Amino acid sequence: MEVPGSSKKMIATQEEMVAAKVPLGYRDQCAHLLIPLNKCRQAEFFLPWKCEDERHVYEKCEYELVMERMLAMQKIREEEAKAKQNKLQEKNGGVPLIPKTANA
Repeated sequence: MEVPGSSKKMIATQEEMVAAKVPLGYRDQCAHLLIPLNKCRQAEFFLPWKCEDERHVYEKCEYELVMERMLAMQKIREEEAKAKQNKLQEKNGGVPLIPKTANA
C-alpha cells in the first residue's frame, strides 16, 4: 500500500495491526516495526534494557518519517514565500519598495 507524499511504503496490513492491537495513532509506515517491538516488550515484562535493538530500529524509522514531513513542509513554506514575493512585485508594478541609491 502506497502512502501519498511519503517515500516509505506501508508494510503491515490493517488486519495485522488490528490483530496486534496497535493503537490508531501508531498505525503509520513504521507499524511493521512496532508489532515485534510490542511482542518483545510483553515477553520481557517491559524491562527497559531489553528489546533495545527493536526499539532503536522503530525510533529511527519514526525519526525519518518526521524529518521527511519537516522537509516537505519547509518546501511548501518556501514556495508560499516565493509566491507572496512575486505577488507583491506584481502589485507594485515591479518597482522595489526601497529605491536603491547611486552609491549602493
